[in-house]
Amino acid sequence: MTLSAEELKLLSTKAIAAKAAAYFPRCLPPSSSGPYSNFRVGACVLTEQQEFISGANVENASYPVGTCAERVALGTAVFAGHKQFKAIAVATDSKHPASPCGMCRQL
Repeated sequence: MTLSAEELKLLSTKAIAAKAAAYFPRCLPPSSSGPYSNFRVGACVLTEQQEFISGANVENASYPVGTCAERVALGTAVFAGHKQFKAIAVATDSKHPASPCGMCRQL
């Protein structure tokens, strides 16, 4: 399955924008060690029906109870009735590529 240049651009833009909704309480200064990663992740899935559905990571002090952006986006899409997907984009603030976790890759 191929994506058009427009689909790819929209998918990427929406994944980057989704990072703003990432949830990791800032109860500790970013430089201190604590339960939160301070690592924003956004994701966006493109459904077969041409809908773009976004998600962001939601962390919890009790690791690994948090939820990855990819699973939030896919779960939201499935809840909305979508079962077929064309693509997913994942965005982070890292200068280096970040691979989805094992659970997200399996999902």
